[in-house]
Amino acid sequence: MPSKTEEDVIELYKALWPSDAYLMGFDENAGRLFIPSKQNLATAKRRVRALKARSAAVIERKVLDAMLTKLDLDEPQLVMDDILNSIFIHLAKEGVNEEHLISLLRSGSDALDATRLRFEGKEVPSGVKALTLYRLDGVIGILDAVKKETRSKELRKECDSLKAKAAAFVKLFELEGFGSGEFENIEKVFSKYGFSLGRERFYERALRDGMDYDETPRQLEEKAISWIDEELPRYKKITERLARHFGCEPDPEVVEGKINARMQLDPKRLVKTTQSIRKVVERFVNEDVHGINPKYRTRVIETPGYLTGTMPTGAAQFFDTFTKRPFQIFFQTTDPNRDPDRSVSALLDLLVHEEYGHCVHHSNSVTGFVRKLGPLELVHTSLLAGPITEGLSFNRELEFFEASKRLEGKPRLTRAERGYADLMEKFGGLRLINMELEFWTRRWRLVRFLRVVGDVRVNSGKQGLMEFVDWANRYTGVPRSSIYFQLFPAHEGMFPGYATSYAVVGQEIRGLQKKIKDEKKRLGFSTYLCSIGFPPRSMYRKELEDYVRGL
Repeated sequence: MPSKTEEDVIELYKALWPSDAYLMGFDENAGRLFIPSKQNLATAKRRVRALKARSAAVIERKVLDAMLTKLDLDEPQLVMDDILNSIFIHLAKEGVNEEHLISLLRSGSDALDATRLRFEGKEVPSGVKALTLYRLDGVIGILDAVKKETRSKELRKECDSLKAKAAAFVKLFELEGFGSGEFENIEKVFSKYGFSLGRERFYERALRDGMDYDETPRQLEEKAISWIDEELPRYKKITERLARHFGCEPDPEVVEGKINARMQLDPKRLVKTTQSIRKVVERFVNEDVHGINPKYRTRVIETPGYLTGTMPTGAAQFFDTFTKRPFQIFFQTTDPNRDPDRSVSALLDLLVHEEYGHCVHHSNSVTGFVRKLGPLELVHTSLLAGPITEGLSFNRELEFFEASKRLEGKPRLTRAERGYADLMEKFGGLRLINMELEFWTRRWRLVRFLRVVGDVRVNSGKQGLMEFVDWANRYTGVPRSSIYFQLFPAHEGMFPGYATSYAVVGQEIRGLQKKIKDEKKRLGFSTYLCSIGFPPRSMYRKELEDYVRGL
């Protein structure tokens, strides 16, 4: 049974982030948004501090620290994200519920009014302005989608009203020449206005209290550069192998083009292609990578147009955590103007990350597959849960590649392994798919390590964003536009330090796995780490270390 203070932490979280609570199954919070006025924010912070003063449990105090740190990040793009995410959560969970959406849009209007009052006349750094401008298309897009799906004159009127208010709100943060935030525009904008996020004094606290990191920014940067130096030769080696296979120059962009052109995968058929292979892949994963609970259920759907700006390739979302029927959705982006997968091997890498990383993590945890978990271990806040689920999903890509690679030299395959190997024959054969899969895995590892360096440098004021992009391109050869979009609009808009979460926790998991030589014990460890919920990073690390020590 949860303690009284643990229950109080949950209740406070529900009051401050009602749409997140609704997402997790607390349906009484439908149609509500927290209004971030100066008075409401001050009251919220007092409530968090008062509750922390009487909380003794480590997990309670860490969750409260993260809540307070999130409230203290005073940036205008957050209200736009809150509006977009809240509407999306309602649509995904229950469709167009007119009563709930009317209430929600009116709350969104009040939230914009309150935020406008806080920022009118206030100097806002150029980087934060850009983050805010990026959010407008998403808000307008989702409101247009709601309007198309309803006949309610009242709801349609609220859509138009909120669209106009959002457009007026972002005008406070105009950057001449921004357009829709295209890369070529951004280069000119930051050349003209300079680049700053204004987070220099906040960043270390964001890492420590918001994300539960114990490293300094300098230590994180040093770790990431060492990981890049370790990974880069492997990336170059697989690029050269594929170049020899395709008979082209050993340039990553050229090789990527050859991979994508090999099967000419139509983005419009991505969802159907995923659905045609996922059950075969799932049986192989369950046997060779990690255990999956028998109640696992995830839907695969096309990413709605209004979400493709923040989901350019794909993503996962968890629903109804605290109910008897939790479920997950795997979003697959098909819009050719974004960054959809264009090969089966890339699709496979994404499937592994989103489904057999994130979705299984949620499902195994909420169904008590390994053990029954407490409420605060299941609350998947973006700050404390982010590092855990992103880290294990990041490492899962490498786990899966290695499991697939082992099949090449295995004399006897099980039924699940044979099914997977036979499926790969349809797409060029296991050996070729494994080479391509390694290419994507290595590239994404470089990208995630670069995110750490960029996150540290741009948030600490050590380097401007475009200067970092230039450095990263010279150091690794990853295209400049890819580096930019993999770091800035989404991750830096969410919270400073979030971009770091994939690599650091993923590498910790990798380090512990290397200590396990027995294959069955390694499989047990991989099952365990995606079945113990979303505790703060330091607590998660200790649990994994204790598990390995007990083997």
